[in-house]
Amino acid sequence: MAVKAAYRQIGALLPRSQSALSRLALMTTVFLVLGGCAMGGFSLDKAVPDKSTVTGSISTPHKAEADKGSISDQSAIKSIVSALNFSEWGKQPVPWANPDTGSQGTITAIDETRTDNILCRQFQTSREAFDGVSIYRGETCMQPGGNWILTSFAPI
Repeated sequence: MAVKAAYRQIGALLPRSQSALSRLALMTTVFLVLGGCAMGGFSLDKAVPDKSTVTGSISTPHKAEADKGSISDQSAIKSIVSALNFSEWGKQPVPWANPDTGSQGTITAIDETRTDNILCRQFQTSREAFDGVSIYRGETCMQPGGNWILTSFAPI
């Protein structure tokens, strides 16, 4: 019944001079187009990539890679504190920068102690990096061979 009504409405739009075959072709085209629109069509749910597919082109970052910048900064700070002429600089703030990571800061509150013939320097430093500004307290000590090692370095 609905098809006959639709046929009459579409037929009323066409000029009377067109043949019945032209009307039928036009109606068929209209119904096919409308039928295609009524079907589900394209769905965004179906467009989501398959997450079960695994490729080897992107490696998972390792924890050690994330710490390289911090370790590099610690090494730079240790080098400055150990090379510091304590009698000249004393308690003055000492700026530092690490060109490898882009981090920078100021070493403050430097103190020097000697225990059991081992020279140690305690310090406090700021670290300005891409991940924010932090303050650390650390200590570096000279070993019997003359090498300095960082014995502590932790955020305050």
